[in-house]
Amino acid sequence: RVVAARRSGTMESLREGDFERRAVVVAESAVRDGTSSSMMQTMRGGDDADDVLMGDVRDVVDVAGDDTRALNPLVPVSSYVASDGDGGEAFGARKGLAGDGSANAAAASAANDGDDARAEEFAFAEVLAKVKTDGASAGAAAAMFEDACWLRARELRTRAEARRRRAPSAAAKDVVEAEALEREAHSWSLIYHLLGDGATVERESAGREIEMLNATPREDGGARGNFLPPPLRSRLRCASRDETRDPVTFRLNRIIAWLESNASSALRRAELDGTAFDGRFLRDECAWRETADALNSSAKCDPDGNPLSTSLDPDGPMRTNAVLHPSNADAEERLCKRLWKLIRAGNIREARDLCSKVGQHWRAASLGGAAGWGPAPVGLVADEELERDARKLLALRDMDTLAAQNEVDLNDDACAAECDGIGANRRALWKWTCMVAARHIAKSAKLSQLPLAQHEASVYGALCGDLQTMLTACEGDWESTTWAYARALFDLRVDSVVNSGRVLSDVADIEVGEVICDENEIENGDDDAVKRLGQPRWPTLDVINATPKTVEEILLVKLPEKFPDADAHRTVQTHLILGKTKELVLDHLLQLIFPEEELASDGERVSLRPLDAGLTRFTAHALLFLESLLAEGGGLSPGGELYFHLNKVLNLYVVHLIANKRYALVPAYVVHLRHPLLIETYANFLDLLAPAVMSRKSLCFAEASLWMDIEGLGGWREIVTRSLSDSRSLDMVHRGPDYRRLMLQWSTVAVETYPEAATHACLLVRQLMCQRTSINVFSGDAQVDGELRAREILVDELPEGVPGQARANGASESAAELGDWARYLSATEAITAWKQIWSENESKRLDIMAQNTRPYPPDPLPAIDEDELCAAQRAIDAVLTLVRTKNWLDDAALCGAEDEMAQNNLLLRVVAIPVLKGFVDSNGGVRASDVEQIATDLETLISSKFEQGEVSVNATRGIARGESPVHAGGEYGQVVVQISATLPDDTSVEDLARVRQDVALAMSDCAKGDLPGQEVTLDIQSVDGNSAALVHALCRAICIPSIMMQAAQIEAAMRVGTTRVVELTADPEYGIFKYFSSTELKWILELARESGLTLL
Repeated sequence: RVVAARRSGTMESLREGDFERRAVVVAESAVRDGTSSSMMQTMRGGDDADDVLMGDVRDVVDVAGDDTRALNPLVPVSSYVASDGDGGEAFGARKGLAGDGSANAAAASAANDGDDARAEEFAFAEVLAKVKTDGASAGAAAAMFEDACWLRARELRTRAEARRRRAPSAAAKDVVEAEALEREAHSWSLIYHLLGDGATVERESAGREIEMLNATPREDGGARGNFLPPPLRSRLRCASRDETRDPVTFRLNRIIAWLESNASSALRRAELDGTAFDGRFLRDECAWRETADALNSSAKCDPDGNPLSTSLDPDGPMRTNAVLHPSNADAEERLCKRLWKLIRAGNIREARDLCSKVGQHWRAASLGGAAGWGPAPVGLVADEELERDARKLLALRDMDTLAAQNEVDLNDDACAAECDGIGANRRALWKWTCMVAARHIAKSAKLSQLPLAQHEASVYGALCGDLQTMLTACEGDWESTTWAYARALFDLRVDSVVNSGRVLSDVADIEVGEVICDENEIENGDDDAVKRLGQPRWPTLDVINATPKTVEEILLVKLPEKFPDADAHRTVQTHLILGKTKELVLDHLLQLIFPEEELASDGERVSLRPLDAGLTRFTAHALLFLESLLAEGGGLSPGGELYFHLNKVLNLYVVHLIANKRYALVPAYVVHLRHPLLIETYANFLDLLAPAVMSRKSLCFAEASLWMDIEGLGGWREIVTRSLSDSRSLDMVHRGPDYRRLMLQWSTVAVETYPEAATHACLLVRQLMCQRTSINVFSGDAQVDGELRAREILVDELPEGVPGQARANGASESAAELGDWARYLSATEAITAWKQIWSENESKRLDIMAQNTRPYPPDPLPAIDEDELCAAQRAIDAVLTLVRTKNWLDDAALCGAEDEMAQNNLLLRVVAIPVLKGFVDSNGGVRASDVEQIATDLETLISSKFEQGEVSVNATRGIARGESPVHAGGEYGQVVVQISATLPDDTSVEDLARVRQDVALAMSDCAKGDLPGQEVTLDIQSVDGNSAALVHALCRAICIPSIMMQAAQIEAAMRVGTTRVVELTADPEYGIFKYFSSTELKWILELARESGLTLL
């Protein structure tokens, strides 16, 4: 009762819940964070779920269909489809189903079946959430997992039955999956009874038994002292539960409780499903009235010609070798089968009640020796007996002791049978009688070939533990056979304690029972019954010899002989019972779920799908909870010999969840990985979801926050920091700046990670703005792509509070740099505004000039409009103001600790796509075969700008054409250019600044394509270095000349004759002329001449 109450209480929500495609974990986070209704729709897997999740990313990474392809969160996704700012069409469009009519319906049905696949995974994650948030114990979780398996199995069987005719193959698949879940449920039941709360409750009940016995001593046969509940029943229960004195018997107790619980649950499910036909009996249905009526009607035989029994006493049909009326024979057979099932389930009391109901009171008395005896109860049955005894004690505690005992004796058959003090002997005699009866019935069954006799013999054999007659009803049933062996061994051990008070150290030491006989001598000499049946004693020698001596003998010798092809869960159960966790993990489970090539790997990384998703889920949860349930973690705790394998299995299950888009469940399992693997796996999971829209990312953070903290080891901040760092690594450069922008969004879902967002945004904007070389600015009318992306990051991607949070949380240099870039982009915006006005006005001016058809010279150029002049003035003033501040990207406040550490070591690295200045191939870039030669030439050209040994230059091929087909830049190949310098420790500040400037200018000239003999320009995709000041110097060398030349162009186009821009460029006070390459100086001088010519 206690067990049932605990389990029913914890499983109430699961029984009431359904298996829709949702995760309660996600629902809780959505409610807590005020998630919008669209996000809730996504969470539940509604019609528009794909629109808000990954959209058509499945076209690129097929994570649910082709088993030959793998998705590994430890290996960044090699390809993805670039999306627009808010998801756009690339990730927002949902593909329609091809065809129409029945084809559409079939496709929709298949899609729904795919969505519903492995729905039990959500229920398992819900159990984890209960353990974490609701205080459910790890021991109770096993029962919840069991119920989740049964609920899902029942749903699958119901669905299979519904579509058995229209979709037989799908129905058969559902049945196979349901059977696998049912086998898994039995394994969870074993964990519950052997290691979980089932064992805990049993220990508590054992303590209560001992406490009651110690508190109520009995003296002089009950004449004096406090009232004691019936002693034999208590002694039986105590002997079966005494883990301290007899741990072997206690483990047998738990095994039998598990097996009987499974059988009892099967009976209850059959009753609920309406399939328990053999359990439905009418009152007095087995009283043999039809046979008596037939005899009264002078009938001699049944319709088949078999003689009717003329003796209707219990042994009459067998003694006379005759039969009952067909209706009585059928009822008798059903009754014996039902009694076997009830006794197999441990329900002896219910079996007796059933016999009384159907009119066989004599059989009810025989099942308990007319005294309520029976095998030693276990589990829930033992708890119910204990509760009944406790209620009697409480009801009679105020009565006179002797009167109370007499009251109990009058109303309790078991107690009354002990009045003469030989209750244990009489119980032994009853068990011997059951054995003799069972063997006699079994012998008659072989002669008569009656099926009911086989089950009747097994019923009486089960009451005494006689394997010879029990096993005949267990053929083909692994659990029943195991129960028969375990029950026989268990009863022998308990009987030894009850009869002799001695705990058996070895069953081989058990002695044959003493002869049980009446003290009065038999008057007529020898008893014929003794000659025929042997001396009445229990246990007998043949019973002892037939009983296995250990659990190991049962599981490793007896059962393999009868069941050589046991399935995976039978192997799991065997090892759990024997306590061989290490062998279970290494020799069986890993081989069942890992492909051979993955099994041989020494790393925790996994790249292939599990061989069996159901076994993988079971293994992951089992190992996770066994760590809590086993002593010292069973080797599964950190530092244990199985900890590595626990991480490997958990990581494989995480891969499975990601591959099947169970994104809401991923955090629940990732948090249990060891720290480095946790960070790596989750960082790559965020990498996979980089193309997702912002609402999906916000929901992902809400889900993760239920399982992990923001701060601390393995927290969200550490994961985001790792993800951002990985996105900037050389391995990810080929994925382009837009990928890094998508990764930036992960740092904006939580206010706590705004400082990381500011830092990453600065690094990303630097890379993008390095594309704003003069040749790119003047090569087309549109803005440079990098400038547009940088503006999008600062305006659209970064929330308003990022700079403030960055300044307040140790990233003030990033906040200051964002401000500098905002000032620069403000100036370029003013230029763009002027260009738009000038373009419209210039179009009008050209139209006016085109109207002149006279042969003499045209009229003078039309005057510049006032709005155009004002826009030009604003743009020029914005540029000059930016430059005159002298501290744009050149301020000590922009430098962090990295600059102090890099005082004597300089490193500047650029990854770029080379673009020919003259010839351009059909694809618009450099031929792939030229990439390596271009890298070699660049290395030579850059080295020529420095004295030998001053710096080290290294230029290599990045990726070749086609190595990154998802990014347009990757089609043309990339080069990696690196300049480094190691300076002596006594290098002065001036020399350090000079070398830093020379390195930055050399790299900028290379990017502009202005090195002597250089044939390509560089479209920069990534730039980084060991010093922010060095990268800032490169940015100044690229961005200042391009914007100054735009300002000079505006000044010349306005025809006002001023040369302020050129004058500022040449002013030594500001010294910006050093950033101009020779080509840029030539261009700006040409613009100055053009502006000066207007004065003439």
